[in-house]
Amino acid sequence: MTTATIARFPASGPVRRVSAGSALRLTRRGRLAVVLAALVSAVLGSSLLGSSQAAGPGSRPAQRTVTVQPGESLWQVAVRVAPHADPRLIVTEIEQANHLAGPQVFGGQQLRVPPAG
Repeated sequence: MTTATIARFPASGPVRRVSAGSALRLTRRGRLAVVLAALVSAVLGSSLLGSSQAAGPGSRPAQRTVTVQPGESLWQVAVRVAPHADPRLIVTEIEQANHLAGPQVFGGQQLRVPPAG
């Protein structure tokens, strides 16, 4: 077993011997520094992970824009942009994305619609 000599400051105080395998004792400030470093690294890691997932291959594409055809209803637009989805859900999403008060649309109107898929 190896031992290390640690001098206490000021040098006039007693000298204690600490074995190399003994536990490290941190002061209150040291513990606070370790906890803060862990929290900062966790926050940075999660933000980096979140930003890489947002642009990853499995992420949904941004909304697209369609033009309402003359005589077309919002229901028909919903069926056209998402033929395999429930039109009620798509109508609601289109209304929310475009801040519409109701399902009334006009020919030539540009609407943001959810991505296909």
